[in-house]
Amino acid sequence: AGFYFNDDYEMVHGAQFGAVVVALPSKAQQQFDQPMDHLDQMRQRIKEQFENDGFTIRVKPQKDGPPQGKALNVRVAGTNLNAIDSLENTLMGYIRNSPSISPWLVDLEDDRGRLQRVFQLVPKTERIHEHGLNDRQVIRLAAAVLDGRYIGRYQLNDQEIDLKLYLETGKTPSAALAVPMIEDASGPIRLGDLVEARSYYEASELNRYRGQRAITITANIKPDAPTSTPAIVNQIKQHYLTIADRYPGATLSFAGEYADTQRSYQSLAYAFILAVLVIYIILSTQFQSYLQPLIILSAISFALIGVVFGKFITQSVFTITSFIAVLGVAGVVVNDALVLIDFINKRYRAGMSRREAIDEGVRVRLRPIVLTTLTTSLGLLPMALGIPSYSIVWGSMASTFVTGLTTATMLTLIIVPVLWDLLQQWQERRMKSEV
Repeated sequence: AGFYFNDDYEMVHGAQFGAVVVALPSKAQQQFDQPMDHLDQMRQRIKEQFENDGFTIRVKPQKDGPPQGKALNVRVAGTNLNAIDSLENTLMGYIRNSPSISPWLVDLEDDRGRLQRVFQLVPKTERIHEHGLNDRQVIRLAAAVLDGRYIGRYQLNDQEIDLKLYLETGKTPSAALAVPMIEDASGPIRLGDLVEARSYYEASELNRYRGQRAITITANIKPDAPTSTPAIVNQIKQHYLTIADRYPGATLSFAGEYADTQRSYQSLAYAFILAVLVIYIILSTQFQSYLQPLIILSAISFALIGVVFGKFITQSVFTITSFIAVLGVAGVVVNDALVLIDFINKRYRAGMSRREAIDEGVRVRLRPIVLTTLTTSLGLLPMALGIPSYSIVWGSMASTFVTGLTTATMLTLIIVPVLWDLLQQWQERRMKSEV
């Protein structure tokens, strides 16, 4: 009681909060097949039974690894408070009423603070000066009446406790106005004679992002949802473009798991480009040519073709691990093309014709290239097919590796020798023309 852990593993304190952590039984004692399906059922049952009388219940699994936030994290920020509130309300209504988004979201909420009543005492400067007082004295008394006055610390065992002096003024805030301030000939001058009482409602907390007022909409996506975070984000972006002109002073951005994933993709893309450049430099040095390394690196495009068709056929999600698999496939297919071109070059320099060198190179290098592909693909095939059970993380990586590698191997054995032959033919013609 008194706290809960948010999606960033931070402890949020408050008298209105509470948390219950439940550990699932061992797998042999579980009476359900899928833990996430069991979680959905428990979420529905608990909410139906206990989410009433103003209580809000969130049921979520514990996540391993670094904090990522919720799957959907839409941030509305800006300088115009009215525009921010209006845009957030519009987007929240769109998400809740969208048939392609709302059914697949859980724990949809925003971080707009709950409205609470604020009781404020504003000093009346002229009345205060009439009685020979100053604003500071009245403010100190008003603060002591509303929140108590700090008078020191008390040492208790191994910790210090703040001591505050409270005035017993009654059960209602208006009773604090009857507290006497000074005595006058006509009677006591009370706090209500020197201050103006104001009462209004405002949010219990105001969040900011980069110095601007911000409201964030968050939600998780069901594991069996036929959609993904990027698809939902793109749909919200398209809707925002149609209404952006109505809310000047408010902008839209995305954070949480989506932003972390985009940064990971960007980092891997930079690493992929850098790796290709380094490979090209090394091959150019070894082959003493600027064009033959391009033929070898063309095998990477064959792998990408296989990855695209593989994802289209299997209808699996392209994840971060899939991107890592692409890097692995690129290394394998480059190695296959490298040994093939190197062997053809050696036979060509030994005096064979272009056709003879290609036939000999493909015949000799066919077995090791195909065996490399077969051993790698067959080893990953059970994981790609989900035997005995499919994993979204590793299954997607395995299917990417298998489809990319098999396609790249077939295209490498067919297209790379043709490209080498065309390059040699062009170089021979250029040398004859120069002579």
